[in-house]
Amino acid sequence: MSINGAVLLNACFVLQELQQAYEAESSATGRPQLMLTAAVAAGKLTIDAGYEIAEIARYLDFISVMTYDFHGTWESVTGHNSPLYQWSQETGAQTYLNTNYSMTYWKNQGAPVEKLRMGFATYGRTFQLSSTESGLGAPTSGPASAGIYTREAGFWSYYEVCSFLQGTSTQWIQDQKVPYATKGGQWVGFDNKESFNTKVTYLKDNMFGGAFVWSLDLDDFTGQFCGLGKYPLISELKKLLNSSSAPPAEGSTAETPLATGPTAGGSTAESPPATGPTAGGCTAPSAKNPPAETSPAVPRQYCEDRIDGIYPNPLDNKSFFLCSAGRQFVQPCPAGTIYKMSCKCCDWP
Repeated sequence: MSINGAVLLNACFVLQELQQAYEAESSATGRPQLMLTAAVAAGKLTIDAGYEIAEIARYLDFISVMTYDFHGTWESVTGHNSPLYQWSQETGAQTYLNTNYSMTYWKNQGAPVEKLRMGFATYGRTFQLSSTESGLGAPTSGPASAGIYTREAGFWSYYEVCSFLQGTSTQWIQDQKVPYATKGGQWVGFDNKESFNTKVTYLKDNMFGGAFVWSLDLDDFTGQFCGLGKYPLISELKKLLNSSSAPPAEGSTAETPLATGPTAGGSTAESPPATGPTAGGCTAPSAKNPPAETSPAVPRQYCEDRIDGIYPNPLDNKSFFLCSAGRQFVQPCPAGTIYKMSCKCCDWP
């Protein structure tokens, strides 16, 4: 069973009770005990506002850190969706927006390294360039055109990226160890076999417990677009994890499980709870560190008369707002998901 980040905010006792129930069921039936897992935020400010890492890690069998959606068209300049390291020109809170920082932060805050799974994206985030600049940090005017198949502005599956690459060349961001490409004023940051190789080497060097992907259906599952066979990225990931040249940490997964269930890309899907003790020995964190403010999709006064909390974006169901002290923060949902009021979370349509 996978628990989304919202549940983990103030309900450690739920994890404890589930663990005890699974133990009892296993003892009564003789079947293997069910696993308890979570897909969790990668953004530092969201983590600080929403998780007691050392406490929840006691009950979870593994923790999938959603190391993607660090940048996208909610920003006004180009940025890679899933960089491994920070860009040398980043400052302040921007330095938190990379895989290395997120994985290291979860580890240093008390998550056992063998329980941590690193996220690998099989899609790219796109931008429409607004000037002749075309590198990292170039000014943009919004998303590139929607993909022919996924039909979502600002987002392309890997098989759509492969089609875009015809007639242009792949550029490499040396600081961040990930590729991007431009053509006709459109910009896409994505992952390929080379960046997967670099990331798996990083994963093994740091003894993290394994990997997961978002998502199976966004890879070139038919093999007809990239010319690299079926599931080229996921197949490469599996091969690299199984490689004997640098064995993964004990207890790691050699497979690439799909992150399933409602999640919020890089953010918690509930408003931060007030400070105070909760059941199960957990202390709910304070809301003093809200996520980094981004360019809002609606007028800034949207949050002025609203109490602190989570609200749907009336202009875009692929994102939502966190209102905090009259300020508004735009939070994107993971690729392919939309924000739903029924669960106050991002989920599949």
